[in-house]
Amino acid sequence: MSDLAYLYGEPDVTCFFKQFFADFQVTEILPFTPCGEGEHLWIELEKTGENTMWAAEQLARCLKVSPRQVSFAGLKDRQGITRQWFSIQYPISSQPDLTRLPETLKVLQCHRNLRKLRRGALSGNHFTMKLRHVNNIESLTHRIDSIKKGVPNYFGPQRFGHDGSNLQKAEQMFAGKRIKNRDKRSLYISAARSFVFNQLVSARIRSGLAHQILSGDCMILSGSHSYFIAHEVDDELRQRLAQRDIRLSGPLVGAGKLPSEDEAYQFEMKQLEENSHWLIGLERVGLKQERRPLLVVPEELSWQIEGDSVNLSFYLPAGSYATSVIRELACFSSVYQGDA
Repeated sequence: MSDLAYLYGEPDVTCFFKQFFADFQVTEILPFTPCGEGEHLWIELEKTGENTMWAAEQLARCLKVSPRQVSFAGLKDRQGITRQWFSIQYPISSQPDLTRLPETLKVLQCHRNLRKLRRGALSGNHFTMKLRHVNNIESLTHRIDSIKKGVPNYFGPQRFGHDGSNLQKAEQMFAGKRIKNRDKRSLYISAARSFVFNQLVSARIRSGLAHQILSGDCMILSGSHSYFIAHEVDDELRQRLAQRDIRLSGPLVGAGKLPSEDEAYQFEMKQLEENSHWLIGLERVGLKQERRPLLVVPEELSWQIEGDSVNLSFYLPAGSYATSVIRELACFSSVYQGDA
């Protein structure tokens, strides 16, 4: 992500991030609660230094079920303390024994539900984090005030794998290499699509158009995936954007023509042409055209100074990355040193 544009200029702040697991804490927020009955067992786990797939495997082993029976809403970072829900299809007549889970997995609550937990079925995530050894506290606090207006909605580096390995795999797959594992195939496709989106957002920022509506822009209604075309850009539309009733969007590319029109279409096509080798591969896999907000606003944002450290807390909607927020605040190093 080093080549992507900053919305508020490259930070003059440096700090350490994720030195300890407790420095990065995530709580998954669902849009509903389990009803208390049904064949699906819903478990909220607190994971310390463990990734989601490994935790799902441990649940399957503990309950003696197939890993395929364990589902979750989304993947969470390994380096941190993360709280998320899992669901397991488990006989109603059986009492689950979760005492044999590894000590890095702590059961917070357990309920029954009529349906399984599906991928993407979450409202968002609440983040609590500590930035250590901040070299310029005053500058950091000014930047915190700035991000209240939003940050680039970039996909984070974890989407692309270590040293961009997921993008390399995507290139090989688009060149004809067969990927049998469906989950890996989906991961590589998502990485390619996310890369293209990031490049377009960066280009729009560099052009000074991050907050400006172009004729033909696809305007997303806040809190939904629905959008409409801005055929005429007037003061009413600008006011709705300023009030966050609507959001500017960029394409998650797929088969067919972009839905944007006029100036917005011309701008997007110019950027996409520079990534044409990705577009060809993404069209072939049959993805449909979708839209994603260009910017995301950290909600419930609060911060506290603690010596040369700053504690941050905020909420992001599903699909947005905390690293994109931190990137606008400081140039950080992540060097894990052990448990705090």
